[in-house]
Amino acid sequence: MVVKTAKLPTALDARIRHAAPAAKRRYSSLVRDAIVHGLEKPEAIDVHRVLAGFLGAHDGPVDLSTTKKLCCAIVPKRAR
Repeated sequence: MVVKTAKLPTALDARIRHAAPAAKRRYSSLVRDAIVHGLEKPEAIDVHRVLAGFLGAHDGPVDLSTTKKLCCAIVPKRAR
């Protein structure tokens, strides 16, 4: 085994310290298994689901570049 150091938020540390005795496991064993579990199940963020409430919620042209007045109002001159 290799010894590593990681900074954990206080609340997460408390959750692990509380869960380890309840599961009759050592703190380090629980942390190792949590890391392995997290790496085995990578979950991509579903951007469509996250933004679903905002999709189609705007008014105006679909492509701002087609309306120079809107484009200039939104994009500063330095960025163009």
